[in-house]
Amino acid sequence: MIRMRAAALGAALMLVAGGAPLSAQVAAAESALYKLTISRDSLQALATALDSTAVSPDSSAAVKTRAKTTAGLIHSRLDRGDFNPGDRIRLQVDSEPQLNDTFPVGPNQELVLPVVGVISLHGVLRADLQTAMTRELSRMLRDPVVRATALIRVSVVGEVNKPGFYLLPPTSVVSDALTAASGPTQNARVEKMYVERAGRRFIEDQPFQQMIAEGRTLDDANIRPGDKIVVPLQNAGNFFNTVRTISIILSIPLTIYALTQVFKK
Repeated sequence: MIRMRAAALGAALMLVAGGAPLSAQVAAAESALYKLTISRDSLQALATALDSTAVSPDSSAAVKTRAKTTAGLIHSRLDRGDFNPGDRIRLQVDSEPQLNDTFPVGPNQELVLPVVGVISLHGVLRADLQTAMTRELSRMLRDPVVRATALIRVSVVGEVNKPGFYLLPPTSVVSDALTAASGPTQNARVEKMYVERAGRRFIEDQPFQQMIAEGRTLDDANIRPGDKIVVPLQNAGNFFNTVRTISIILSIPLTIYALTQVFKK
């Protein structure tokens, strides 16, 4: 999955840097801009290419405007970083048990940690987090072994056993969100699941099923903090198909899963 994600991003970078039409280069950069786990070097390469496109005599006025706008968003992200108040970071430091917890990001993009105090996350990307935390903690602790994971909040609602908000790494596969909610209920119409953002559906039906089947990550699926995964109620005639789909998601043999659901009462 990491190779899949890297290959997709590499293709976008090649498109931007290569001989593709300028409008296609800008479109690829717009898509890559919102990758949750994109590296600083990749973002800087995109910004450089877009800055060039924005002043190129070969660019149309519309393409120049798009390139300038997207480059501005990238430069802003590089300057400010990825973390917002209320975001959560899972931290583990082998030498300091008090630091082994999940901590909220404060109003000024800071972490307030036991033992070490305040650490600023201004300018830190998700992809930089491990390095940044190791660097900052090394100033106060001797040779710390640090594992830092940025979490995103996704809600899973509808026909799941435990609907609610869940904190997951963006590298989690899409089906992990369903597993966190203890899986779909026996009344779920799993083949009609969809993702909602700001009240609008943007992934649904077959494309959503394909992402699960291919083991796509939340980042691959363009799922962002605050998005909602909705599992609707099935129609009466869809029980067998639902059982089959749930068994695939949860990696349970169909016959065993079906029997346990049908005869569980």
